[in-house]
Amino acid sequence: MKPMLENINVTTNASFKIETYRSADNCALAGWHIHPEYELVFIKNGDGILHIDSIKTPYRNGTLVFLAGNIPHADFGNKEHPDNVEIVIQFKKEFLDEKLNVFPEFYAIKKLIKKSQHILVFDSKVKQKLEREFTRFKNLDNQGKLINFLGILNALSQETAYQTLRHTVPLEKFKRDDILRLEQVFEYVNNEYPQNISVEKIAQRLGLTANSFCRFFKKMTQKRFIGFVNEYRIEKAIGLFNETNSTISEVMFRSGFNDPSYFARQFKKYQGTTPSAYVRARYSN
Repeated sequence: MKPMLENINVTTNASFKIETYRSADNCALAGWHIHPEYELVFIKNGDGILHIDSIKTPYRNGTLVFLAGNIPHADFGNKEHPDNVEIVIQFKKEFLDEKLNVFPEFYAIKKLIKKSQHILVFDSKVKQKLEREFTRFKNLDNQGKLINFLGILNALSQETAYQTLRHTVPLEKFKRDDILRLEQVFEYVNNEYPQNISVEKIAQRLGLTANSFCRFFKKMTQKRFIGFVNEYRIEKAIGLFNETNSTISEVMFRSGFNDPSYFARQFKKYQGTTPSAYVRARYSN
């Protein structure tokens, strides 16, 4: 089955993305998917299946897995325990090339990251030992999160208690040209979402006609481009509501919308509630 290419939105003021999922969360599953970012996943407890590339292997009482980018995989988490927590950390290759490579002291961490091509599943004792570090991200600012993340990578780089799920790295690239092309689209949307998004402009950048681009985007993501842009902008709006005291009008304009009724319809489509109801609920907690 062909994996879907998942867009990983790493914000401009961060070097990596952290998401925490709990059993009670009603979050959409990515299904069988692929993305160019590296991924480190901590699952506190419960039983499940790691389906990565052509490999399927069960885990018990949670897991800690690290895999490189461009490796197709399914969702790892489970809802078996009401107190289960899944913490997903994702970062781009540039984090290694442009940041860690500056410091020769990070040699062991860089070696660990390269090993992730083999898909590393760490021993349960390693997972348990690092549980506190993974769960403390929620109480840290961006600087603290970076320091904590480097501490986790440093600890893992010194561990030998892990298994590799594949012993060789495939030489073939998984539709590398299409992945690189779609990365350009994601980068364009990430940079231009507050402004007018032009299908013609991004199509021209990719050397395609507007119609060819729309067909390409639908083939790769199973989404219409305008729907993807609206969903992306709503995610940005949620971030602004949660992180600032901006008014609804300010958030609307800053996230790329200029029509209040259209903004409200799109917000309800993707969040199940209106912007005003979302704000009221936020301030009532």
